[in-house]
Amino acid sequence: MLGDKYIGTSCKHSRSFNEWRLLQAMRKLALPVPTPVAASCDQHGLFYRADLVTLQIKHVTTLADYLLEHPCDKGGWAAVGSCVRRFHDAAVYHADLNARNILINPETRDIYLIDFDKSAFRYLGDSWKAANLARLQRSLLKFQSLNQTFNFMPDDWSALLEGYHSRKDRGDEEESANERE
Repeated sequence: MLGDKYIGTSCKHSRSFNEWRLLQAMRKLALPVPTPVAASCDQHGLFYRADLVTLQIKHVTTLADYLLEHPCDKGGWAAVGSCVRRFHDAAVYHADLNARNILINPETRDIYLIDFDKSAFRYLGDSWKAANLARLQRSLLKFQSLNQTFNFMPDDWSALLEGYHSRKDRGDEEESANERE
């Protein structure tokens, strides 16, 4: 109904500027996200229009598009899980974690997350992390149900979870080694 208009009276707290600040903070944490270049907000009474400009990440495709053409091996799925875990370990909640907001470089297996509109840092509790993973799984299952050639199997989800959990294990091992020194 509103198109690309949003309700709000403060450009400082607009969606574009909130996402720009979050991307800046994530870049400082060395998380794989696009580099924010500019944000704008055009206020009109109780409504505003907002835009965000980021640098293009080259040689990537969305995970959804990739899986329409190619299967992803266990290592690729583990890389996706490990990437998501990096964000969770940094307390970043992705409000729309789905197969279209995960980018993959098929050559290098580098994984990036995009579209952090309505996302935020969450420091309290861990239940949001499980809910975030469940949202991603629903997205993959939805694509699978809509496309006969979508390359997603139950073992793929297991491999993603292995990558997600092994990242934590590696961090714990490194922490324990540092404590021993």
